[in-house]
Amino acid sequence: MPGVPSLPARRPLWKRIGGRFRAGLHRSLNLLDSASDPTGAPVPPAHLRTYYYRTRDLAAFIRAREAVRTEVLTHGLKTTDRVLDIGSGIGNLALALIGAHEGTYDGVEINRDAAAWCQRVITPCDPRFRFHHADIAGGAYNPAGRLPAASYRFPFPDRAFDFVYLGSVFTHMLPGDVAHYLGEIQRVLAPAGACVASYFLLNDGRRSHVEAGRSFMPFPFVIASARLHDRARPEAAVAIEEPFVVEAYGAAGLRIERVRRGEWWNGRADDQDVITATCGTMERAHSSTVRAAGS
Repeated sequence: MPGVPSLPARRPLWKRIGGRFRAGLHRSLNLLDSASDPTGAPVPPAHLRTYYYRTRDLAAFIRAREAVRTEVLTHGLKTTDRVLDIGSGIGNLALALIGAHEGTYDGVEINRDAAAWCQRVITPCDPRFRFHHADIAGGAYNPAGRLPAASYRFPFPDRAFDFVYLGSVFTHMLPGDVAHYLGEIQRVLAPAGACVASYFLLNDGRRSHVEAGRSFMPFPFVIASARLHDRARPEAAVAIEEPFVVEAYGAAGLRIERVRRGEWWNGRADDQDVITATCGTMERAHSSTVRAAGS
């Protein structure tokens, strides 16, 4: 599969200083924050809500939590599944499941602060919900990380999970890194398990819309098998050519079962494409057996 050209890994000094200033400002919001969830669920601190959802308004986090719950149910999550959540963030999927899920949950996150909060607050609520920090290097989200994504091995044994979820993860990864992750997903996925992952998929029908500036964010920089939103920070947002993705799934031993087409390319914000794949011959039946948390 084609690789990607060398890309600058560091932003200008003034942008890096500005980023640190904003991070400090976001942390100061914690002193003013008194948000509480009406359901009694744990509330991530204001600076992390702002980092992930661009606002400290708790309603944005609750909407994200409900959206991801609907997403995994729509794609066949079962109450007994062993779940792997790659890019677990501040625990939106975990909090959507806790109290209703009978299987296990493992979340992997590159933001150390987010992973630590989930370990400290969510895991004590249910020890089956575990969180792991992955110190993976990424110019946009973890520039000081020590591990390259292209060689990162998931810290789990083979066939350890029934359901692997990646929400807005591959939209921040370069093509070669995505291909490597797909291989790791196939390794940890049980034979009848499912992988659900979101993308910005490029194809002939969409490329002209992106080039005309109709997508909800611009992708002006062309690299091998993808287009970038920000050349200085490649992982800020990545739209990947669909033929590359299809080939990568096949090479990893994963079979694409269905694709839900988003409208991101036509101006609809954050409406990503979602691919459901399996590594076995048996397609999972949809299940509506997962109850609402707290019901």
